[in-house]
Amino acid sequence: MEINSYIFRAYDIRGLYKKDLDEDLFRKIGFVLGKKSQKFLVGNDIRKSGKSLTKALIEGLLAVGAKVIYSGTTSFGETLFAGWKIKTDKILFVTASHLPPEWNGLKMYYGDGEPFSEDEIKKLRDQVIKLKPSEIKKTHGKFKKIDIEKEYIEFFLKRFRNIKNSNLRVVIDCGNGSTSIIAPKIFRKMGFDVIELYCQPNSNFPNRSSEPKQENVRELIKRVKKEKADFGIAFDGDGDRGAIVDNKGRYLNGNQIGIILGKHIIPSSKKKKVVKAIACSLAIEEELRPLGAKIIEVPVGHTYIISGCKKHKAALGMEETSHMVMPEYFLFDDAILIPLKIAEIILKSKKNLSEMVDNIKIYPYEEIVFACPDDRKFEIIKKLTTEFKKEYGGKVNDLDGAKISFPYGWVLIRPANTSPKIRLYVEAKTKEKFNLLKQKFTKILKEKICKQ
Repeated sequence: MEINSYIFRAYDIRGLYKKDLDEDLFRKIGFVLGKKSQKFLVGNDIRKSGKSLTKALIEGLLAVGAKVIYSGTTSFGETLFAGWKIKTDKILFVTASHLPPEWNGLKMYYGDGEPFSEDEIKKLRDQVIKLKPSEIKKTHGKFKKIDIEKEYIEFFLKRFRNIKNSNLRVVIDCGNGSTSIIAPKIFRKMGFDVIELYCQPNSNFPNRSSEPKQENVRELIKRVKKEKADFGIAFDGDGDRGAIVDNKGRYLNGNQIGIILGKHIIPSSKKKKVVKAIACSLAIEEELRPLGAKIIEVPVGHTYIISGCKKHKAALGMEETSHMVMPEYFLFDDAILIPLKIAEIILKSKKNLSEMVDNIKIYPYEEIVFACPDDRKFEIIKKLTTEFKKEYGGKVNDLDGAKISFPYGWVLIRPANTSPKIRLYVEAKTKEKFNLLKQKFTKILKEKICKQ
């Protein structure tokens, strides 16, 4: 198989199984990543191709004398927890996160949960492409298997003693993904009244998309209202993101979740820095700065959120897609933390989640996605950035794509780092201005994509 360099993306490796990536490629990746005597924790999500790709990855690691510990088929959080707990040098998780069943990939982390940087992934790409299969010698080395489920559950029981046996009613929608294996167990052990939705692992994701967008979790919304639950949670395919539905059945985006978490965390924390992605709402600054928060903006992507939290010793990291980082627990973005923290906030405030949502400033905000091939999207963004700088001057921020700020709102156009798409984000303080910006920049982007 000829290696498609575009599968080595800004945050991880992702591609179509048997078209963009296969076992031979993963064997090469393991061989390049492996270091003699270094300790690697390796795991995989529930995808059909996960075990065979993981086996090949481990073969590559063993071929260079690395020590390998396999956590099995688990959720993202349990795998990262295992590597963090036993202090491995690197943690590798075979997954394509929220993408459809035919995709797979690899997420790479250091032992503390910090992801590989974009530059490190590019360096890996270049070494893998140059590597010849004959250079990988077969090995009879063995790996160890670990089951850390008990310790993982115990961690949450200890850290959230204040919500144990609260009997809050929660609807858990695992979308047949990897959290099906562990999330219901954790919440029942915590004493929640748990209502399960799609909590049987199924690599075909038969009931809903593994992407927990609002349009994909309508059944969760119905169940929360029907069961009169305190809230609902919808996990993505591997469990590094979760969407919350409040007790009135309203879907909360990452901006709303981030503000609720921030309003609870910042006042009682000695650390006041909050890391947010450039695509997050301007309401975050307006809500959290009065509480003493110092806002640090980074490019979109969990890599930048986590690295930003580590670098700045932040109290909280957030992304509009609901990646949340709470370093007081650990550095990686395990989505199981979100509903546990939400429960803690509900009990401490003695308010319904909907009451908290009603008190948050929300502006018209939307993310619009345009299909665009990987080999064209970056050039389109580069040209648009140049044009915008000529027209808008200092109002353009090129930290990640092109973000143009106006007195009444902003727009951001950037390439998706995980799939062949370009994303347009729009936010404004009034619906009228929002529609104006949306129409104008949608037209610009469509014309640019069609002309290329």
